[in-house]
Amino acid sequence: MEGNAERHGSLGKVLMLCVLLASMAFALVPTIARANETEESVPQPIYQTLEELEGKRFAYVNGSVYNIRVQERLQNTTEHFYPSLAECVAAVEADKADAAVQLSYCCQLAVNRRPGTVALLPEPIADVSEGFFFPRGSSLTAQFNELIKKFSDDGTLAKLEKKWVAADEEGKDLPDQDWDAPNGTLRFVTSGVIEPFSYVGEGGTPEGYDVELALLIARELGYHLKVSTLPMDSIFAAVDSGKADFGGTLTQTPERASVCDFSDTVMPTTISVIVKSKEGTGQGAGFLSDIASSFRKTFIEEDRWQLILSGLGVTILISVCAGTLGILLGYGTVIARRSGVRWIGKLVNGYQALMGGIPLVVVLMVLYYVVFGSISVPGTLVAIIAFTLAFGSTAGSTMWTAVDSIDIIQEETGLALGYTRKDVFKKIVFPQARQQFVPQLMGQFVSLVKDTSIVGYIAVQDLTRASDLIRARTMDAFFPLISTAIIYFLFCRLLAWVLGRIAARIDVTNRPRQIEGVES
Repeated sequence: MEGNAERHGSLGKVLMLCVLLASMAFALVPTIARANETEESVPQPIYQTLEELEGKRFAYVNGSVYNIRVQERLQNTTEHFYPSLAECVAAVEADKADAAVQLSYCCQLAVNRRPGTVALLPEPIADVSEGFFFPRGSSLTAQFNELIKKFSDDGTLAKLEKKWVAADEEGKDLPDQDWDAPNGTLRFVTSGVIEPFSYVGEGGTPEGYDVELALLIARELGYHLKVSTLPMDSIFAAVDSGKADFGGTLTQTPERASVCDFSDTVMPTTISVIVKSKEGTGQGAGFLSDIASSFRKTFIEEDRWQLILSGLGVTILISVCAGTLGILLGYGTVIARRSGVRWIGKLVNGYQALMGGIPLVVVLMVLYYVVFGSISVPGTLVAIIAFTLAFGSTAGSTMWTAVDSIDIIQEETGLALGYTRKDVFKKIVFPQARQQFVPQLMGQFVSLVKDTSIVGYIAVQDLTRASDLIRARTMDAFFPLISTAIIYFLFCRLLAWVLGRIAARIDVTNRPRQIEGVES
């Protein structure tokens, strides 16, 4: 086990070094230069009033409802949805959208971290109230409301707001859960991409106003708190299916209130708009210093390299387990087809048709939120099951095609020589078929690694999800994406090389032929 850990750590360090070297090779790629950040200069927006955005393109975070408020004030706007505010801001900078919409505190942080490229529209869209939400009829709603009122009256909410919206990161620590928890553990889900409400801080720990408030409430109620991060559009499914006890905080709407219960307001705020600044891209400090700054923010600050390395480990774990089990499952479907039992063959055909006709992300979410909805099963295990089913279907079809292509005469000859049907398959048919399907399975296994990038939908923090959380924190969409792409590329190339070596070792055509009675 210690040797495996050392090899895993060494592999991670090698990959991280390769990322740095490969990133420097992108010197020919145009990037957005950043303006020098000064306290005296305030970026001026290219629009001054909301009416000027009539008929323009708006960018929203997945799962948000702020487009409803925009529609109430503007006509003929075009809506585009992105995973986080970082992508929304990047869309504005790249002229793929004219405006990005989010809560005012989040927008101000985004503008501060993209100096000279974007600015805040002076006029907010509307006032909103954010609250936690619970399954319909949950007893927690009344208990939370009572404590929210208490914290509002004694000034706790005001102190939390001042703490988490401050520009200074010093003092933004969460209380240790060192209290007694006679009532067990509450499961809290949040997006982790909406700073200062919830975001992933040092060491990959969820932090923010929402997280600390939830911790304080849990302490008062005699619970510990388990915090998980999910994409915005998956949070409702987690709460509704029982995977979480409560989520948030979110803006209450009549439609949302009809399916879940909301707590009282935890922080009144406004919806703001980010647009391009008059300064445009500003005067950057230079490409190399830009790359160095992006590398530092993506990997060094808050030890974010640990988040990347942990995510890579999860990706490897899911890929290897699902690939191995999928090959065994695929082989099992081949044996089932050869059994000659008609209904078994139809069952295999139905399974493969089902897996081939449903998007993998849908299979993943159905397993997590429906099949295992009321069962406490780790998301990583659910991901392994989902990808095993998917890869087993693909591998089984590939194996069967190769097996079915072997001339039936060879099997009949083996039977005529006295071999059993099982021996014929094991010694004559399968070795020949294996030479055909192994190269295809190698490519499919590499594709499986890339397909695992969707597991963030079920609260699994893989490599892609780690990149999402870092982008949401740094507001730098370019470097984390490029780094993630390079890591996937290097890992897939390494995996292809390893699989190629394995395939070469099991290829009988590469072995020296031995003739009995003749020395080589």
